[in-house]
Amino acid sequence: MKKYSLLILIILASFAFAAPGDLLWRYETMGWVDSSPFVSNRVVFIGSYDDYMYAINASDGTMKWRYKTLDDVYTSPFVSDGAVFFGSEDDYIYALNEEDGTLIWNYKTGDDVYSSPFVLDGVVYIGNLEGILFALNAADGTLKWSYKTGGFIRSSPCTSGDAVFVGSKDKSMYAFNLSGGTIKWKYDTSDWVCSSPCVSEGLVYIGSEDDHLHAVSESDGAFKWRYQTGSDIRSSPCVDSGTVYVGSDDYHLYAVNATDGAYKWRLKAGDVIRSSPCVSENVVYVGSDDYNLYAIDASNGALKWKYEAGYFIFSSPCVSEGVVYFGCDDHFVYAIETYGFKGFSDRGKTAKLPQFSFSASPNPFSTCLTLSIPSEAKVYSLTGRLVMNLGKGNHKIDTSSWKNGVYILKAGNQAKRIVKVD
Repeated sequence: MKKYSLLILIILASFAFAAPGDLLWRYETMGWVDSSPFVSNRVVFIGSYDDYMYAINASDGTMKWRYKTLDDVYTSPFVSDGAVFFGSEDDYIYALNEEDGTLIWNYKTGDDVYSSPFVLDGVVYIGNLEGILFALNAADGTLKWSYKTGGFIRSSPCTSGDAVFVGSKDKSMYAFNLSGGTIKWKYDTSDWVCSSPCVSEGLVYIGSEDDHLHAVSESDGAFKWRYQTGSDIRSSPCVDSGTVYVGSDDYHLYAVNATDGAYKWRLKAGDVIRSSPCVSENVVYVGSDDYNLYAIDASNGALKWKYEAGYFIFSSPCVSEGVVYFGCDDHFVYAIETYGFKGFSDRGKTAKLPQFSFSASPNPFSTCLTLSIPSEAKVYSLTGRLVMNLGKGNHKIDTSSWKNGVYILKAGNQAKRIVKVD
């Protein structure tokens, strides 16, 4: 049994019936965590101002590996084809092995990298503070093309069709042809564009420090609509089910119609919202400088719950298998429960069992799990997917093919967490 088994057992005892908004674990770095997490193969990848890129096990918050750069890592990672791509304030773009964090290649850009990478078809797109957008071969880091805009690039690029889109502090959003990096079109706002673009249904959405959320045509950059907030928009928009969500320095998260920019609702936080929202199962998650991570009903803007961390939250949350992950300027990476397990109910009647009437051992388990159950039971993944049905009695289950992580064992009126580790 690994040394951290006792720690996991303590966590299980504390959170056997975790509710939405409960802390599952947190991992301490040695610097601010403004980077946003990327979850791949049940590992959370995230950068810190302590100069490291971290790989943290999603199931229990233990470190898998970390890689030291020569300066702060503000940028958020992108994982593709077994490699982790990110930039650093040491002027380099890095590609690391996803499994062990060893260096595959690095590329010197000539200035700090605050933009986060986007990878498509073997090409890494990323900007730097010299205002250059780079297109690099993902396999070896060689340059395919680059284009220098008229201002810093803190915006993170995204692609759609035959174009890559990015904002610049020259007050413009650009669309470049993927093939050679020539300008397809340019859309001008009236202030810096630090927000990152989002493309959906033929429109490109982006925020500007001119206080507006802009929507333009993906094909030619033609103006469609804009929505005015009360202050700068540095948050990046997110589109889900016909609604655009974006934060503003006026302390609000906004929801507007994606087609015409019509107002739907807004939620007021206690400070600026520069974190970018994400949506999962009709819940919007976003952080604020008021130290809180908010979970908001996407349909009407009602607050479902909030979690108070220890300092500003610039990091944008990421949801995976029922857990929301984010970084914080209190130096921690957080994992917060979203489901709460209240939805794991079986149709028909369920037997009322006395508490602690069934057992699961060992817990955490690795390749084999022994269960003793006085009634029929079910095993679910964190997302609510049924893994297996179990009859009354004793079971010895081969779990070598199961993915590492948290599962829910439900029998009658009871539910327990069980955790698989290597």
